[in-house]
Amino acid sequence: MTSNFQTIRRWVLFGEAYCETASRHILFDISGRFLGWMENAPSDKATQALLNERRETYFNNGLVSQWLAGSESSLGYPFALSCNQPHVNVDDSVASLFGDAKADRLWGTWDGITAGSKQQPISLAETVQLVWQHRQGNFKQPLQALSFELFLAQLVIESGADKAATSRDNAIGIFQLREQVLQDCEIPTRFYRHRMAQVDCAVRLYVLNRRNLEPLFMSRFGHVPVAKRERLFGLLLVQTYHSGIGNMRRLLGDGEQGKAALYFADHYENFSAEDMVAGVLFHNIGRTPWGWESLYYLIDIELVESLITERLSSLP
Repeated sequence: MTSNFQTIRRWVLFGEAYCETASRHILFDISGRFLGWMENAPSDKATQALLNERRETYFNNGLVSQWLAGSESSLGYPFALSCNQPHVNVDDSVASLFGDAKADRLWGTWDGITAGSKQQPISLAETVQLVWQHRQGNFKQPLQALSFELFLAQLVIESGADKAATSRDNAIGIFQLREQVLQDCEIPTRFYRHRMAQVDCAVRLYVLNRRNLEPLFMSRFGHVPVAKRERLFGLLLVQTYHSGIGNMRRLLGDGEQGKAALYFADHYENFSAEDMVAGVLFHNIGRTPWGWESLYYLIDIELVESLITERLSSLP
């Protein structure tokens, strides 16, 4: 299932295959299996009508066992995903992250850390690594389960590596931090968008989330082999950053939302860490606050992580 969703999200993120043109929708079933694509109509209303016609056709042709009409308040089935991804251009954002253009390189200081100089500015990726390593050296327990590549990928998906980014919920900067979090990190207001300060605060938030999540995680997945367990924990930490510690506790708890995690904990041999996290999120879609955006968020970060890993491996 995870590979199916990764495929369709890759098309959207990178404008590939059936999403080489942004003015299209792709349709898929409950397993993420691609069913087809269509060009958008001139209006949203007309596009929705065409999607519903296509859904009915797939049902009549036996590709799905049921179909539901979509509307402004209903997703419809088979599911549809727009190829238009206005939030972040991954290729441009990764180029900016690695300072491919001189204008994207920077220099500065933060909390005793010096990044580059006016004469020799460095990339944002190098700057993030300096702060990451500095903070890690101050912790009794470094963030071993969270890879640096995953951390950089999250930055790309959160903000497109743009320090001026502001979300609809007024989260700001390269790591889309809320004002309350920045205050908890004791960041002065004038430095809220300072890139090194944002990294510093994001790392501290991860440490806090790890402390709160780890006991519950270990009670559920402590028996899983180390490599898979650490990868699983790292991915769940990323989702915690996005969804909040309270919501994540419910996913790993004993209530209705925790049933999927319990299943994967009992059958971990049959699934990768990525499959388990995707499964936990997928089986809770529709239960507050979980929606498709939660699943897409994590899958998108995993896809960008692979791209960043390739870039880092090619550096001298």
